[in-house]
Amino acid sequence: MTDSRSRIIDRIARSTGGNFSTDSLEESFKALTVKHTLPPVQPQMEMADPVATFISEAGRNGARVTELESIAQVTPWLRDNTDNTSTSARFHLSPSILTQSLDWDGLTTTTETPTAAQSWGVVQAHTGIAETGTVMSLSDECPSGLLFLVERLVIVIAREDIVAYQEDAWQRLRARNILPRTVNWITGPSRTADIEQQIQIGAHGPREADYLVIDKPR
Repeated sequence: MTDSRSRIIDRIARSTGGNFSTDSLEESFKALTVKHTLPPVQPQMEMADPVATFISEAGRNGARVTELESIAQVTPWLRDNTDNTSTSARFHLSPSILTQSLDWDGLTTTTETPTAAQSWGVVQAHTGIAETGTVMSLSDECPSGLLFLVERLVIVIAREDIVAYQEDAWQRLRARNILPRTVNWITGPSRTADIEQQIQIGAHGPREADYLVIDKPR
């Protein structure tokens, strides 16, 4: 009598158009995993300028997008945007931001895990995805907690790191050769409609999100 595992493999083989023997589970699994499939269907979008699409989609998802000429303008932008706050902002910096030679004079910075209100996270994204206005962050470049425990998240992304589709982002990650422990996807500020079917901002992450699109990353 054929066991349940063999029946499952046989059903998978038939549904994928294969003709694999269930006599050897190992050989069947190998044949199924190497079988080529059609490429994923990507949405029909105008991608003549992925950066413009990224900015548009990010704005639709509630992120504020600012274009800067160079990464040196990040700290002046932070100063300008904290002048009107009632209390002093505390900037939690990711390791990738710390490697940049920026002028933090006059700004309160830390690498500790965020715990209080008025905390800002300043991070650098690995990849921006025009398809959805999403940014990809890697845990070895930015601790995951920094992305979710701050009140306002500032993400620096270079124009050259913005791709059209999410498949392109995974391809860039594979080309890196070293995989991080965690890959986080951020699409604007945190929001949910689980509570009474009404949008709640900041339910499980930052209430505000800013994307700083940089022409010259270094």
